[in-house]
Order: sequence, then C-alpha cells, then structure tokens
Amino acid sequence: MVNSLINVRVTAFIFIIHASYVSASEDMILKKYVYGFRQYSQVRGEKYLPPVIEPLSDTDLKEKSSVAKIYPYFDIGDYESKIEKNNHHIDINLSVQQKKVSVMAMVSFYNSDHQAYFVHRSRLASNDSFLPLCGHAFSVATDGISLAYLGRRCQFDDEDNDKKPDWIEIPAGKTFSYTVKLNDAYLFPPGKRRYNIGTLKFFLANDTFFYEKRIYKTVFSILNWKFDDCETNKYSYYVQKVNELCKVLDPWKEDTAEGLLSKFDYDGLSPDNFFEARSNQVILNIDGDMLTSPYKMKKTQFTD
Repeated sequence: MVNSLINVRVTAFIFIIHASYVSASEDMILKKYVYGFRQYSQVRGEKYLPPVIEPLSDTDLKEKSSVAKIYPYFDIGDYESKIEKNNHHIDINLSVQQKKVSVMAMVSFYNSDHQAYFVHRSRLASNDSFLPLCGHAFSVATDGISLAYLGRRCQFDDEDNDKKPDWIEIPAGKTFSYTVKLNDAYLFPPGKRRYNIGTLKFFLANDTFFYEKRIYKTVFSILNWKFDDCETNKYSYYVQKVNELCKVLDPWKEDTAEGLLSKFDYDGLSPDNFFEARSNQVILNIDGDMLTSPYKMKKTQFTD
C-alpha cells in the first residue's frame, strides 16, 4: 500500500513537472488565431473597422508551406538553441515589462567566448525612431492567438551575405543590448491577458564566416563555366521542348559550377563559423487597455 502510494505521488510529481514545462514553452502552444490587422470597411466615412481575432489560414498552419508565414512559429527549439549558445559561449537574454502605456522588451547578448561574433541586423532594433524594429523579431502569443507584426522592414541582404555593415559586432567578453517598444510593432488586444513572448532566431557568425564567403565568391567568379546539358544546336520541336524544360527545372544558376555544387548542398561555409539561436521566453500579464496603438502612433506598414 505504501509503495503504491509512493508510486502515485512520484508519477503525479513527474506529470506536474512535465505539464509546467509544456505550458511554459511556446514550442508546445498551438496558435490557431491571429490579431492585429484592421478590417476594411465599406461604410461611408470609414475606411477601417477595428481589428478582430481571425483564424489562421490553412496555409499558415502548415509546417512546411512554400508560402511565407505571417506568424512564424519558433523554428528552433529551446533545447537546440541552448546547445548552440553553450557551444559558442553566447547568452541571449530577454526581459519584458509593461510600463503604463508601453510594453518594453530588452534583448541582451553576452559573448563570453575568446572571439568576436556578429549578429545580423534583420531582427534587431532600428536606428529610426519611426521604425522600432527591422522586421518580425518576436513571437507574441496569448491563448492560442498570435500577434501580427505590423511594423515596416529595413532593407538588408540575406543573412548569408558578407557585408559587415549589415551586421553588429559583439566583441569577446562584451555585451550588446537594445530595447524596443513592442506595441509600436504589435497591436495588443484589449483587456488583461497572460502572454508568452520570445525572440525569433538570430543568425550569428564569427569573422571566419566572412572570409569564407569572400573566398567562395572569388573562386566561383573564376570558375564560372557552363554546362552543355541543356544547350544544343539542333532545332527540332522535341529538343526545343527539352530546352524549355531545362529552363523551368533549373531557372537560377543552372549553368554554373556554383549551381552544380548547390545541388549537393555545398555553399562553401563551415558550420563551425555560424549558428542560429534565440532568447529565453518570458511569461507575463499585460493590460492591453492601457497601451498605445501602433496605428494611432503611425508606426505600421499599413498606416495611411
């Protein structure tokens, strides 16, 4: 009897630990709805109706859709992110608090490694006061509702470029931090709600990453030879159709050495020189009735 009781208590304890982990993890929350977009009004004298909670489309709910998602889930798990940060001696900490009419989020990177790291600016704060963020950088969710990113976007090349002005350096042993007002880019629904907030993944690289990119580009600018697979001097109807098919199947860099190696997933980069990671998650209560709206502050990409 005593052993049975102990087993029940141990099982219950393990279940409670597991349940608390799941409830605290945004990875495990199914986001079925979205909030933030204003509805277009046909009423004379009105252009927009207030935003409403809308169900996510079937396309948005698919894990591997070819269509860009408006509300990306965390595409790197907590465990994977922690492993990457531990391996590279980088800590990414998020703190969030409501200060009357504002929800302020501070992101801090601490580099305890012996080398400098660079983080791409696409998910960092903007230097423009009218542009709080450079792009969708946070997952903000409550009760299965994901808040839409309403802000504008900075113009950058992709994260795999070698243009250092598009990156922020975090020297060895140093900290880089920034603070953003989340309700300048996300519209919080009315009322008091409990939110789960975390950053999306950041792309970080060391100095060798940029050397590899430059070497890769230089080598393939020299070895820019063409294949003959899809070229012919014959003009038969059948061969013309084959040529058209080649162009459809390989419309980009299909006739270069770089294109050949890309088919084998070779991009000239060592995985030791770059990684992706995100911050911790913060769970807190926020009163949406007190917050300023990004629409009223003219901070959105949809502002007239």
